[in-house]
Amino acid sequence: AIRWCRISQDSDIISLSLGTQPGSSYSTSSDTLEAVREALDDGIFVIAAAGNSDPQQNISDVSSPASLTGVIAVGAHDRGGGPWVDSAVGAPFDPETGEERTFPNQKPEILAPGVDLWSCRDSDRDPPYAFSTGTSDSTVMVTGALALILSLHGEHIAGENGIIEQHEMHLVKVALANSAQTDPSQLETHHSKKGYGLLDAVEWSRQVEIEFGITHENT
Repeated sequence: AIRWCRISQDSDIISLSLGTQPGSSYSTSSDTLEAVREALDDGIFVIAAAGNSDPQQNISDVSSPASLTGVIAVGAHDRGGGPWVDSAVGAPFDPETGEERTFPNQKPEILAPGVDLWSCRDSDRDPPYAFSTGTSDSTVMVTGALALILSLHGEHIAGENGIIEQHEMHLVKVALANSAQTDPSQLETHHSKKGYGLLDAVEWSRQVEIEFGITHENT
């Protein structure tokens, strides 16, 4: 499906509400991971659920493929802005390379609403909706925000050659991290559960303008 989005659909963003627990063989080597790497290499943004982890399970990291450096890993927060109890915690080190994760690629990157959302469930149900909770729900919120940003600034992000490359993708992630809403108790830039903070789509767009030197005269 990832390759279908990349090859046949010419996608700009791929949203993945799925994941494999860290430590399994599929978390370091799988067709899914290879397909995600291919998408990233082709300048497609990949946004993936950080994972739903029972704290008693002692899960060591966000899910895979959210754990990959170029992917935006999304955790969930509740109605009050606090992190959902089962939203996955990110490890300080990349399990694939053993290297310390650094800004703006620490995991998870962002939290978005993900508790008791009225969401699609099953077309055989009437109505086909239900309340849903989890980082999968949060992931599509961030995907929608980025889709709007690309509709506004996509040409400027792609630059003169019209291609979004790794440097441009990095700057979009820098803008995301700098735009995140933090609470007064979060003293560090990044928190292993809260990420860089809560999604603020308007501020993310403004930070993209700053990173790419976009002014209202050239929009």
